[in-house]
This record gives sequence, C-alpha cells and structure tokens, in this order.
Amino acid sequence: MKTVLPSPQLARTGSLGPLSDEIILAVPGTFYVYQTLLTDEKPLYALLDCKANKGRPVLQIGDLGREVHLHFEFDNSTRAQVTSIKGATKTGLIADAGVEFDDVYVAPAAVAIEDFYVLCAQRDSMKVRDLCEAACMGRETAIEATPGMIIAMMTSGGKYGLFLVKELSPTSASLEACHILF
Repeated sequence: MKTVLPSPQLARTGSLGPLSDEIILAVPGTFYVYQTLLTDEKPLYALLDCKANKGRPVLQIGDLGREVHLHFEFDNSTRAQVTSIKGATKTGLIADAGVEFDDVYVAPAAVAIEDFYVLCAQRDSMKVRDLCEAACMGRETAIEATPGMIIAMMTSGGKYGLFLVKELSPTSASLEACHILF
C-alpha cells in the first residue's frame, strides 16, 4: 500500500531526455525544479544538476562525496526516516566511506503545499533560502517524513532545498523538489 497526494504539474528544469547516472554538479545560481524517486536500492538523495538522477545507491557514496546529502530509510507507507549523510554514517545506517561530507540540516518547512508550488513556479531563490534557514535553525540532522510533508534542507556547501513527500510506500518515496546552490 502507498499513500498518494494529488498535485499540479511542476514546470521542470533541464532536458526532457533520460537522466544520467553520472555525477553532474549543480550550477551555482541555477534554480532546479524536479521530481525524484528514492528506493530501497537507491536511498541516497544528492542535490545534483537536473540532468542527473538524484536517487543514488549506497555503493556510490564514496564517489559522490560532498554531493550526497540525505539517506532515506523506509518503514511503511506512512513514514520514512530521513537522515543527513553524516548522521547516517555516525549511527551505522550506512558504512563509513572515508570521505568528507557537508553538514546537512533538515526540518519541517513552514510553507503550505500550494505555496510550495508557487515558489517552484516563480523560482524564488531568496524565499527558498530564507525558508530553509528559518526552518533549519535548530540544526537537526534527521526527520521523520510523512506523505504531504514539506521538508526544508540546507547544507554547509551552500545548497538550499525544499521537497514535498508526494508518495510513500514501504520501499520508496516520490518527491517533488526544488533547490538552489548559492
């Protein structure tokens, strides 16, 4: 069983072609809007360029380094544990890859779903950054995600993003997201 939420169609960033498994870095100043699917096989969330898959397998953690940000651990169709990569390695969720990661903070975003879609459509970089900074003031590194929840994240490397947990199943999460690298 999975939980599904209706939504308007997002205006995407990037090409319409197939996504690459290459590590394609986000470009500073570019506002990215996209959907992504994270699964048991690809539980790592990397805020990359829109030509690149955002969901990555754990085996790529060493190659991704500072470009990987979150780990998703699936529980059931109503929740998933979302943890920063540093937190996931410290708690043993994933093996230490012997590489340096950015600090990543997550928190519920103080934004309604309708306003999330407006931010994505308007590509309002400053508003996204301000929302993420305000939400992540507590410097939390893990959060329990539920369907319909909008989560703010920010990294020590200058990335700010919001993602809506669109669908959850016991083995996957479908996200609608936007992010910017300042």
